[in-house]
Amino acid sequence: MQKRNDISRINAMSPIPLIFIFLILTDLSIFLDIPVFRQILGFILLAFVPGMLLICILNPDKPSMTERFVLSVGLSISFIMFTGILINTLYPLFNYQTPLSLISLLFSFNVAILALAVVVHARGEFVNFVKKPDLRLDIHEKALFIIPVLFPALSILGMHLMNTTDNNFMLMVLLFLIPGYVIIISVWNRQIPEKSYPLIIFMMSISLVLLLGMRSNHIIGADAHTEYYIFQQTLSNEKWQILSKTTLDSCLSISILPAAYQSFLNVNSEYLFKILYPILFSVSPLVVYTIAKKYLAGGYAFLASVFFMSHNTFLMTTFNPRTTVAILFVALSIMVLISDRHLLFEKKLFSIIFVFSCIVSHYSTTYIFFGILLFVFISTQVVHRLLTYQEGSAVQRNSLAHEQNIIDADSQASSPEVSKSYITLRVITLFFVMIFLWYSQVTGAAFDSGVGFFVNSMRSLQDFFILESRQESVVLALGFGAEKLEVPRKIAFIFNWLSIFLIAIGVLTTISRYRQRIFLPLENIYNESCLLRKRIDITFLVLALICSVIMAVAVAVPFVSKGYGIDRAYLLTTIVLSSFFVLGGMTIAELFRVCRNYLVVLVVLVPFFMCTTGTMYQVFGYPGSMVLNSEGDSYDVYYIFDQETVSSKWIKNYSQDNIMIYGDFYGGTRLRSQGRLGLNRFMYARDMIENHKPLGKGYFYLRYSNVVKSKFLDSSYHWHNTSDFEDEFMKREKIYSNAGSDIWMT
Repeated sequence: MQKRNDISRINAMSPIPLIFIFLILTDLSIFLDIPVFRQILGFILLAFVPGMLLICILNPDKPSMTERFVLSVGLSISFIMFTGILINTLYPLFNYQTPLSLISLLFSFNVAILALAVVVHARGEFVNFVKKPDLRLDIHEKALFIIPVLFPALSILGMHLMNTTDNNFMLMVLLFLIPGYVIIISVWNRQIPEKSYPLIIFMMSISLVLLLGMRSNHIIGADAHTEYYIFQQTLSNEKWQILSKTTLDSCLSISILPAAYQSFLNVNSEYLFKILYPILFSVSPLVVYTIAKKYLAGGYAFLASVFFMSHNTFLMTTFNPRTTVAILFVALSIMVLISDRHLLFEKKLFSIIFVFSCIVSHYSTTYIFFGILLFVFISTQVVHRLLTYQEGSAVQRNSLAHEQNIIDADSQASSPEVSKSYITLRVITLFFVMIFLWYSQVTGAAFDSGVGFFVNSMRSLQDFFILESRQESVVLALGFGAEKLEVPRKIAFIFNWLSIFLIAIGVLTTISRYRQRIFLPLENIYNESCLLRKRIDITFLVLALICSVIMAVAVAVPFVSKGYGIDRAYLLTTIVLSSFFVLGGMTIAELFRVCRNYLVVLVVLVPFFMCTTGTMYQVFGYPGSMVLNSEGDSYDVYYIFDQETVSSKWIKNYSQDNIMIYGDFYGGTRLRSQGRLGLNRFMYARDMIENHKPLGKGYFYLRYSNVVKSKFLDSSYHWHNTSDFEDEFMKREKIYSNAGSDIWMT
């Protein structure tokens, strides 16, 4: 009775005063620039508050606590990008030319958030915004959290130690402790309450994804440098606009999103850009866990999420800001698609938000996502029509029509077995229209790039049997040249393929044992699978098949392997395939009568994790990860030294704008992010490095590896000795040097 009275009291309250007070405190901390408070309150405002209010409006009480958390993060990202582009479009019409200034953003976000609070109040669902989750823990559960709570501390302190003293001991402890803890959790999975898994997953996720982001004082990555340049231009102009007439102009995830965070938080902009995306993407393993938990028991869904966060692209989130934001929206869309907690109308609303958020985040991921939804729609139509054809009776056809949520956009029937889907012809059409309008009519280049990508992919089929036409990582993945690899890379090769093998086993045996594993709407007898919490619905199986095809295409089609990258395709597909990785291991354990079926999964998962994190390489004394080493190819390619930053700023200030700047393959990255030079000022010295031809008039920028280690990097990621190019530099004069970076000029 007391609990009911408390809920009634909360419902009687209005969210408006609470939100208003929070906004006032946040605004004061920003205007007065109060350290710590500004960063904490500003981050909470941007990362959670809009999303939580939208959840109360769109789906007030059905999502679990984990779903509410990940949905609030995703919806908040969408809120920032959509509100930002809206005011960026409207305010200049009233002769206000800095719509993304701090004052403009504060005013706009305050008004929008208060408006959402008014709607929540009108719906009378405030209880869902303030109610506390059940976090009561007994003594055993509290003991269970002692170790994972240490993970973020080990990650932060360990990376600080690595950056200052080159000592990776604490990081190695973390990277051994995590798989050890996974083993413990798996052994004792029957004693662990399911409510414990989300917190454990999040602690592991945030600890792993932050590692690379905290490495060095500067931007790390390839495209990340150009993306940082776009962010800086948007921030300084206080307005989003077409800057480079390239595909990057279409990505609000690297312009408006970080600009809003920087305006509110006022921290070092490089640190914000390196850390923001890992923090936001750290919720993605929770999405994978939620997806897997529909079909697998909590302990096995936990293993699926660990497999997802063990991938190289997940660990390198800092490298791929716009891609990881888009992948997060794909994951959220799939979570909503298969969920039984949402009504069809709610699924449509979420789908529109997440689909358009993906479109304005990353073009390549959007095209793949569109292809996935299109083929899911077509495939499920075919499957259901085949079932209808096989069952001729009118009663069974009516039963099928009742369950056919994927095809019938207007069906409001509910079923305990089949998830209502938002994938309809209308949604597919709307998706394409939004792609066309944003990429072709608003930003321009991304639509032409998508068409060109498809055409080039088709043309590259003529090089199907030419290994050199593929990305080098694909060639190695196929086993060519594996005999020349170091021992840890051979181990990584083996366990990469073992993980794919388990996925294939999971998908294929699900198809072959469809009567035990797949829910068929017309089936009269329900045969419970001993491996599943709940039988897999057709939509999820079709998703798995399409994701498997995407992985095969990424390897088989030369241009796709280079254009999108097999690593990014692998991470995208494992949103779905992580569940089948675990299911494949369980199937093999069942086949060989292994009592503890999680052991087969762990035998592959733990070494796979150790290989991708670089721990296995470190054991064999090979510098495979720049997180754990200050040497090795990755370190020489991606790590930025302070001397390079200083020289980049010097050439920005003192060079002539009309003269080209040359450098090795990664020299331009420093000039873009550190010197903020225009995208057209730098040219890779391909003629000199790869063709041994003389260069024209211009500056030549030498970074740390060129000066200190005397080597140049070419576009195939091969090193050349600087002594091979002495003739070129004899024609030039050194005009700047700081013992780590030089600038020469003809």
